[in-house]
Amino acid sequence: EQEREALLQLRRTLVDPYGLLSSWEGKDCCRWKGVICDKVYGHVINLQLSHQPAKDETSTYFHMGSKLLLAGGELNSSLLHLKYLNHLDLSGIDSNHGRIPEFIGSIKQLRYLNLSFANFHGMVPQQLGNLTKLEVLDLGNEDENLVMDDIMWFSHLQSLKYLDMSGSMIAKEEFSCSNLFEGPIPSTMFQNMTSLRHLDLSQNSFNSSIPMWFDKFTSLAHLNLEENAFDSIEGGLFSFLKSMRYLKSLHLCYNQIGEEILTTQRNSLGLIESSLESLEICSNNLKGALPDWLEHFTNLKSINLFDNFFSGPIPSFIGSLSNLEILDLLGNGLNGTIPPSIGQLSSLRLLDLSNNQLGGNIPESLGKLGALQELFLSNNHLDGVITEIHLSNLSRLKVYGINDNDNLSFKAKPSWIPPFQLETILMSSCKLEAKVPQWIQTQVNTIEIILSNTSLFGPLPNWLANLTFSLLDLSYNQITLPKWSANLTFSELNLSYNNITGPLPEWPANLTFFELDLSYNNITGPLPEWPANLTFSELYLSYNQIIGPLPEWSANLTFFELDLSYNNITGPLPEWSANLTFFMLDLSYNQIIGPLPEWSANLTFSELDLSYNNITGPLPEWSANLTFSMLDLSYNRITETLPKLSTNLTFSWLDLSYNKITGPLPNMCTNCSYLDLSHNLISGSLPTDTGIMYQVRTLYLNDNLIDGTLPSSLCDMELIDLNLANNSLSGSIPDCWKDSLSFLTLSFNKLSGVIPSSLGSLPHLTTLHLNGNRLNGELPQALDYCTGLIILDLGENNFSGSIPTWFDESFNSLLILRLRENRFVGNIPPQLCSLSRLKILDMAVNNLTGMIPHCLGNMSGMINLNQINSFGSVAITPIEDINPLSLEADIDWGQEHVVEIMKGRYNEYTRIVLRLVVNLDLSSNFLNGSIPEELSFLSELHGLNLSHNHLSGNIPIGIGNMTSLESLDLSNNHLSGTIPQSISALTSLAHLNLSQNDLMGQIPKGNQIQTLDDPSIYAGNPLLCGDLLRSKCLSTKAPQPQKIPHPEDTHEEDKLDRTLFYAVVMLGFTIGFWGFFGVLQFKKDWRRAYFSFADQVAHKAYVAIVVK
Repeated sequence: EQEREALLQLRRTLVDPYGLLSSWEGKDCCRWKGVICDKVYGHVINLQLSHQPAKDETSTYFHMGSKLLLAGGELNSSLLHLKYLNHLDLSGIDSNHGRIPEFIGSIKQLRYLNLSFANFHGMVPQQLGNLTKLEVLDLGNEDENLVMDDIMWFSHLQSLKYLDMSGSMIAKEEFSCSNLFEGPIPSTMFQNMTSLRHLDLSQNSFNSSIPMWFDKFTSLAHLNLEENAFDSIEGGLFSFLKSMRYLKSLHLCYNQIGEEILTTQRNSLGLIESSLESLEICSNNLKGALPDWLEHFTNLKSINLFDNFFSGPIPSFIGSLSNLEILDLLGNGLNGTIPPSIGQLSSLRLLDLSNNQLGGNIPESLGKLGALQELFLSNNHLDGVITEIHLSNLSRLKVYGINDNDNLSFKAKPSWIPPFQLETILMSSCKLEAKVPQWIQTQVNTIEIILSNTSLFGPLPNWLANLTFSLLDLSYNQITLPKWSANLTFSELNLSYNNITGPLPEWPANLTFFELDLSYNNITGPLPEWPANLTFSELYLSYNQIIGPLPEWSANLTFFELDLSYNNITGPLPEWSANLTFFMLDLSYNQIIGPLPEWSANLTFSELDLSYNNITGPLPEWSANLTFSMLDLSYNRITETLPKLSTNLTFSWLDLSYNKITGPLPNMCTNCSYLDLSHNLISGSLPTDTGIMYQVRTLYLNDNLIDGTLPSSLCDMELIDLNLANNSLSGSIPDCWKDSLSFLTLSFNKLSGVIPSSLGSLPHLTTLHLNGNRLNGELPQALDYCTGLIILDLGENNFSGSIPTWFDESFNSLLILRLRENRFVGNIPPQLCSLSRLKILDMAVNNLTGMIPHCLGNMSGMINLNQINSFGSVAITPIEDINPLSLEADIDWGQEHVVEIMKGRYNEYTRIVLRLVVNLDLSSNFLNGSIPEELSFLSELHGLNLSHNHLSGNIPIGIGNMTSLESLDLSNNHLSGTIPQSISALTSLAHLNLSQNDLMGQIPKGNQIQTLDDPSIYAGNPLLCGDLLRSKCLSTKAPQPQKIPHPEDTHEEDKLDRTLFYAVVMLGFTIGFWGFFGVLQFKKDWRRAYFSFADQVAHKAYVAIVVK
């Protein structure tokens, strides 16, 4: 009776909305669900409030079904009255962030304790160390919400056989942790657990090496260290496995383990007594060939090595692992052919060789794998013809994937009946015989068929109507629209990118599609009046030629998603019925006209896209109950002022940009996270109270007529992206910004003052546009902390002082640096050369002096590294990837724009084009000295402008190396010498200006330079001659082409020139000295006359000095 009452007290603390404990009634508690009693004395010995989690495709746990809720987050201590309890499973409880109760440590007879996935939070009590009889302890956790400040109590659990600490946490300084299992695995935690058979430490943050002391667990059969940060195994994998002779499964997936663990000494192989059945080291950094010692582990049933970097062929010994059931080598770099010996693996259930570089024919021996259920050979370079022989004995096959092998053909007789019933058929990009293979009609259990890009044409066969598919993908073929039958049922049918023409048919009323994709065809005519009970969950008709107005669809017609974008739909939007429901309706890029209707409050849109149409008139005063998650009305002709939209409107994404909206900006969009009102005629000042817009994260008000100052209330918003460019804002920039800000654009206003230091404290700032204002002062030191910047545009201001030297390698993400049209003075700091990713460097129109640093030629972002590597010893800053498209920062390039002078004019670069521009502009300064030859290494440079300086010397002879150059301006300097013939190698050159220099000689001929026939580009060089100029060259002989030098060649030529110069000087001195004094030595009369003359000159000089 006492135990029954204890259970009832426990039940009172549990919320059971699904009646899981409905059987907990009556006097005999041993009959209650989850309660197990001793058969002799009737005591409660086992309490199972369990819940079995399932795994999703990413191998992280999620909970299925219903759970009991723990009211108040505290477990009732009545469990202490269950004095004979030895098995306690609470994994079926949701503790609602409660703590694991300390009193569990007093139930000392416990042998089994499962608290996994019960949503416990906080500190794991040390009292669990009192459970010295415990054999099973499961604290597995998906949320990493358990914390431990001490792990010594684990050493008391000497009877443990099963320990699951997956996803657990620790907070102890000596392990250098920050609330996670980090650093090496602490040996003191497991020093007395010699009986362990199962150890799971997955989903933590352990790093360093996997220690060898695991071999003291002589009974360990299962070891799971997945999803940590291990980088190696002490002694290597082979020695580790050889020492743990009773280990059955080793799971090391999702770590950072390198290829060194695979190496072993030949003489260490010996006799291996291993019970290993499962080896999983997927998603690591393993490289090289598959290790040959694998053939000695003959008990292996599962090998999972997918997503590594293995190369070379699949070894033929793989066929000798006769117990193998799973072989997964997906996503490596394996090449060669598939070894026929794989056909000897009679127990194989799964074979995945996809996403490799395998070639050749598929061996017919694969047809002998009678146990095979899943076969994946996708995305390789396999060729040849697959026939019935390859599939002859695969009677258990469920999944067949040979897609994305472009040279692979499949040919089977029309009468062939396969021995299997497939659930999934993946054959895209293979070569079929123009029609859907007839043997597919025998596959009555098929769920998914993908035959895209297989050269199919003509109508679909009639027998498809008798089959039920979850997915049929026939896209990228030449299929025509079939005659639809009311019995035709697909969950998803993809016929996009085909040759479907003509109007849409009048489909039967009971035709059902979950998803139908007919986009990118040539469908014409108007949309039909579909019947009310026609059901589409998703219908995609974009990129066709549908015309006419939208129909007045029935109130009962329901679309989850309807995409009619990129058609020729005309007329006004209809007054749809109140009960018509769309989750997503896309009508963008059509020709819809007229005002927006006053839709009913019951009409439901989640996402409505009407952008790029001709909608006019004002915004309607929509009902307070009308619900939008996303509304896009951009690029229309909406006029008048913004209405005071109801605060009940639930927009989270509102885009009204590129319209003609006038008037002031009201407080609006209570729930918006994205608000774009740019490119309108909005006037007035910004609201000083932005409290109603507190949820806005992205705010675009650029290109309007907004004036006044920037209110400090902007700093109260949790903004991520703010664009106020091209307005008439004045005053200073507020010195208060939230840490969330990543993108700030205030360009082309009338802002003054200095850059506030608070901008330097924004840890996520990646884009800062302050150009086109009246800002002054020196650049603040605080910007030194904005090392995550990708774009920094401070051009067209009044900044002064020198260019900071803290622009160094710490700004390794910087792509664009614009400082043009300011008042900067001093030299160009060489630290700029370490900006390895820089694509645009613009410091034109300043007061910079000194020489151009030679190291500017080392900026990797402006260099084609494949080309420069052939130059020899050139100092290039090493970076992993200089492509800006691969930067992790999520920049909205559609909002970015930069103005650069290239090809002699101002150009505004936006969107994808901006990501590709590479430009160096140092024009209109006071730079002197010669142009460094190293600049010619910048082979990715599109524009180079050094005009209006005081540069002298020759044009670099290697300028022809700059093969991407489109614009070159060296005008208004003091350059001399000839124009290098290598300039004719610039085949992309569209703009050239060499005027107002001191160049001489003939203008080069050949290739692209001959198309630049404007004489003014050479004006002001009186010694130049050529066909374009009035001055004809004396010699009509064409100049010989100059070899474009490599840097090593230039260095060697300079060294040779210096050597020859010094040799000639010494030779001249020697001849002159001995030619004079040698004669005096042998001619006595000459010698007397010379010294007499010298005495007279000395005497006259002495007299003149004394007289003065």
